[in-house]
Amino acid sequence: MTPVGDQAHTPRRAGVGRRSTLGLYAPLIDRLLREDPGLSTAEILNLLRGAGYEGGKTALYELVRRLRLLASG
Repeated sequence: MTPVGDQAHTPRRAGVGRRSTLGLYAPLIDRLLREDPGLSTAEILNLLRGAGYEGGKTALYELVRRLRLLASG
């Protein structure tokens, strides 16, 4: 069957890749930022490492950036 209309140009998500481990820590990151908005991302990373986070820093930095933007509103 050939896609027609809008479906012909809509890319499909492959669903590949691994699940984010950072998502499990999002509530903690949000709380840390609400309690101390001046907390640096490096400090947040250190606190998360202490809580068992083993993921990368790039994803964390991006999430913190987005959360800060949302908070500034």
